[in-house]
Amino acid sequence: MAKGYRIVFQSFDQDEPDVILTEQRLLEDILNIPTNCFDFSMGHTKQIELIQTVQNAVLNEKSKLIYQEKEQCPDCNKKLIKFGKQNSTFYDVFTDHNIKMQRLKCNHCGYETKSTVRTFLGTTLSCDLKKIQASLGANFTYRESEQILGLFSDSDRVINNHDGVKHITECVGNRVAEISEAEKEIITVEEAKELILTVDGGYINTIEDKRSMEALASVVYRPESLLSNHKGTRNYLDSKNCAASVNDDHQEQIISGTIIAALRQGLTANTHITALCDGAANCWRVVDALKPLCASMTCIVDWFHLAIKIENISLPDVLKTKLLRIKWHLWRGKVERALIRLEQLMELAKGEKHIERIKKFTQYINNNKERMVNYRERQKNGLVFTSNLAESTVESLINRRCKGQQHMRWSRDGLNPLLQLRAAINSKDDWSKKWRTAVLNTI
Repeated sequence: MAKGYRIVFQSFDQDEPDVILTEQRLLEDILNIPTNCFDFSMGHTKQIELIQTVQNAVLNEKSKLIYQEKEQCPDCNKKLIKFGKQNSTFYDVFTDHNIKMQRLKCNHCGYETKSTVRTFLGTTLSCDLKKIQASLGANFTYRESEQILGLFSDSDRVINNHDGVKHITECVGNRVAEISEAEKEIITVEEAKELILTVDGGYINTIEDKRSMEALASVVYRPESLLSNHKGTRNYLDSKNCAASVNDDHQEQIISGTIIAALRQGLTANTHITALCDGAANCWRVVDALKPLCASMTCIVDWFHLAIKIENISLPDVLKTKLLRIKWHLWRGKVERALIRLEQLMELAKGEKHIERIKKFTQYINNNKERMVNYRERQKNGLVFTSNLAESTVESLINRRCKGQQHMRWSRDGLNPLLQLRAAINSKDDWSKKWRTAVLNTI
């Protein structure tokens, strides 16, 4: 006996479940003996076909309910009459749907009901599709996102083209920023005794007048959130909140976002903050904005950036060896001794370029000497002294998405919403709590 299967859609009366209102045969196929992993399941194309037919049936029934009880004109209270149906398109996660919506009109005053998906819902995309497009757009290039969506939908759908993904990503990113700002006054979490704050910057190629623009990113977390990972890999944070911005707004957005991130991690007037920066003045300005909001603050030049800065100074071998010895004075917090050694090193240097490099580094030390600590002692006592203990702030929030390919060029208006979205996705529970509101307010 040859077997087959049949999938049927029924609508029924909820008060009397046995009463079938409509019935529709959706899908039929044979049941064969599976021989490999290809024919064991329904198959990708058949699964998409099933989703398509089920959704068509559900949407058709739901569209009938929209004006089922609307008999009177809201303007003049006269009776509404039917005058045809309007074809309308709706895009869901895997499938596109053509829906016929009933049109109603008042012959007395001319009032007409909304008769398309867009006029009724304000959009033609499902919220789930917007969420997926925004999530992919935040983590992959827009063209890669288009390809991924096409792979899962088993077709190249117009709604998933890279320009559409870009539009949704930017809109959702802007809504996320607005929601975060609106929630700032009502955030309530358990008080944190101590918080770690890291602020860093990265340069992004731009399509605007300048060759590059700087994006700033910050991460706030509790010390106990830093957990050990497998040997040979970085530790990880099981709870953090992030902020990022590339706006040319005198740092208003990155400061506001960092404050919100700190509040979400438990910042109160009793909290001590340990702040790590690479030494740049714009990063310290973000840190300084939090000082009035906490009990006390320890500002530290991030050892990771300090060590990298020393490694990147190009000098002849003899001078480089002496510079690396100076590094260990800084490691022990002996900043004045390091400055004396740098002055001596400058006297030994002969080339103007080498003298200028040493002078520039000396100025950097002078600018940040109040924020340089005994790193060795902090390490021995298990205290934070570097951002390199966990994933790099700039790498995770900015570089991984925005500098993945050399040809990438950005505008501020296009990049900033993307950074807001990435910050939310990388923050504890932030994206899961905000995405519904964000996509509902996205056109």
